[in-house]
Amino acid sequence: MNEQGSPWVKTINRVHLIYLGLLPALATFATLRVYGYPLKFLLFICGVAAVGIYLAVLYAYAPLPQTLLTSLWALVDGPLFALTARWGSERWLLSFAIGGFLVDGLAIWLAILWLSLVSPLPTPGQRWASITIMIAVLGAMLSLFWPYLRENVWGQWIQIAWLIVGIAEGGFVWLRLLAAAKMAREQNDENILYIALLVMAWVGAMIAGSVLYEL
Repeated sequence: MNEQGSPWVKTINRVHLIYLGLLPALATFATLRVYGYPLKFLLFICGVAAVGIYLAVLYAYAPLPQTLLTSLWALVDGPLFALTARWGSERWLLSFAIGGFLVDGLAIWLAILWLSLVSPLPTPGQRWASITIMIAVLGAMLSLFWPYLRENVWGQWIQIAWLIVGIAEGGFVWLRLLAAAKMAREQNDENILYIALLVMAWVGAMIAGSVLYEL
């Protein structure tokens, strides 16, 4: 990675990138393990597309903090929110995974979607085609987590407000980080390895969660 900062900052930033990259897999596994999903092929197609775009943008365009305190806070704020947002759920892994995904993962995806809406590039037709696909992918992915949200969040207005605040705050932060559209890291073999391994992790999580649900 082409990053500045002390070795501690670089290490924390690497851990942060890995955590963000694993969020979709963790949330998918935990949800499928408990609730299953009827349209697995659709989930596979949409999930691979969504996770691939998410990881590519995250690795290439997400600038991470360059000081020790800010890098530590950036790493722990999402998990802390996920822990406090688990009210009403007795399934720790499920609530933590989905809370983390909503706070960090969904916020990043919404920032990517918004930037696609306002960006002048590429052509309008190509841009709207991409936006349509991204919205369809977002709908399919959110439908995966709907059973959990309906069971544990629906009607819990404090928790709903807490999640909305977290998603909005995260989306605003990531929107500002990504708005510059500048490469944060060089495109190299490490980039390809990061994306490939974490996409495979998501596919493995989907398969494992589905199998365990059936068993």
